[in-house]
Amino acid sequence: MQIDMHYHGVYVLARLAGMNNNAAGIVATASQYVDDSTFDSLLHHEQGNMLAPVLTAHRLIEIAENRDTEDQPFVWVPFHFFPGNKGEEFTEKLICRKDSELVNEMVDHYVELYDKPFALELLGVASHVYADTFSHHGFSGVSSRKNRVKGNSLKPLNASSPTASYFDKKIDGFFRKFGFQGGLWTNIRRSIMSSGAEIVSGALGHGAVTFFPDLPYLEWQYEYEFDPLPDIDTRRNNIDYFLQGCEKLHILFRKFLSVSHGFDDGTSGVEFNRVRDRIRDILAFQHGKNERSENWRNKFQTGQLEIQPNEPFPLYEESRKAWDKQRINFAGLDRPEKAANLEVYHFYQAADYHKRFLLRELFPKHGLIVV
Repeated sequence: MQIDMHYHGVYVLARLAGMNNNAAGIVATASQYVDDSTFDSLLHHEQGNMLAPVLTAHRLIEIAENRDTEDQPFVWVPFHFFPGNKGEEFTEKLICRKDSELVNEMVDHYVELYDKPFALELLGVASHVYADTFSHHGFSGVSSRKNRVKGNSLKPLNASSPTASYFDKKIDGFFRKFGFQGGLWTNIRRSIMSSGAEIVSGALGHGAVTFFPDLPYLEWQYEYEFDPLPDIDTRRNNIDYFLQGCEKLHILFRKFLSVSHGFDDGTSGVEFNRVRDRIRDILAFQHGKNERSENWRNKFQTGQLEIQPNEPFPLYEESRKAWDKQRINFAGLDRPEKAANLEVYHFYQAADYHKRFLLRELFPKHGLIVV
């Protein structure tokens, strides 16, 4: 998913659940910041304190970082391709499954942490990870042959004429830059195979199908090159999956508000069924991510989603700049311990907790040893 869903959709769904606008803004910012926290250099204070950012993504152009099989389990697996833990082979267990029992166990646990100082930021991280299971299912966060797709099988089925023309240019450039599989890199098995064994190759994540899983309006199809999975639908209507994800996020936010204090707006929120069709229409809007984001804002601010018209809608770029400034200004704090009150520090706490909980507790509990 992209910023239209991870930020704007999350903000709207949080408000519809009855969360106040300040809390909803923090949750939505943290959700999108998972895609934007690509800075991991230590920052030093003159008193000797350090601020250690948590890396939760790599930019697409950072090819060396993305292809590093020793890095993928710490970034792509916990933050973007939550493992479904189904099957017998390790690489099959790593394949993301939508709305799995395992990811639901994660979000239920995070709701119980409502009294942590980083509770809202953790809810935002969970929102990103949970939502991505509805778009990234069928692919894993490591370089694996199981992510490879047959040549010429990738086809959009409902793109309008302008959208189809855009796809032609975008896909051609993507594959020319990253190869047909979106980056055909050394397989994750390399690290566990003997030096005399054959080293197979495969793509990272959903690189083989480019950006198709992230477009809410798209109907499309593809075929795996190896090892097709009978329970994975390779003819997809993204609207259906995104709409399921929206409803589940709305339920998650309501659960959080039912146990926490001070984050609600004093109302009982809006029932999802009352706005289901209007959200479906938003998801069906065929345009770029900026225009799709504006469509979310417009429908919200004009009262079409049953929130009082003309309510201000916080802009992500302003929130992101504020968080980046908090990080950059760490060295200038008169008392470095003040960092513990900053939203960006709470995000790092949440991201670090999330990564450690998954890799060291939740996954091993269910017999999945990733690292």
